Amino acid sequence: MNNAYVRELLADHSSNPRNHGTLPDPDIVERVDNPQCVGPTHPEGDWISVSLTVSDKEPRVIESVRFEGAGCTLSQAATSLLTQQMEGTELQEIRSWDREFIEQQVGMDLTPARLQCAELVVRAVRQGEFNE
Repeated sequence: MNNAYVRELLADHSSNPRNHGTLPDPDIVERVDNPQCVGPTHPEGDWISVSLTVSDKEPRVIESVRFEGAGCTLSQAATSLLTQQMEGTELQEIRSWDREFIEQQVGMDLTPARLQCAELVVRAVRQGEFNE
């Protein structure tokens, strides 16, 4: 993918995140942190909190997703991009998203440290307890 396009896409999603905010009565709420990625705008590291509503019937499908967070451009942009893919997707499928899928969505190969930034929302969904 064109590097200039990827930088522009990530900058746009970081500055204008999609699905930003909270849900009034979520089925899953989970916060995850990445204290290794610190910077002037995020001295405590990256973090995101995701809230999801999930269908009542099997297979469980994500109906709505919102997130809040702070951190590097990649952590916030990747969360925005990945939440766009989540609505209408089975919960178990999201929990199986791997490095290859995340790299495809963000448009670049990721070092292990950068993968930790990009995968925050997937980690949150994996760790989140379903409140039935």
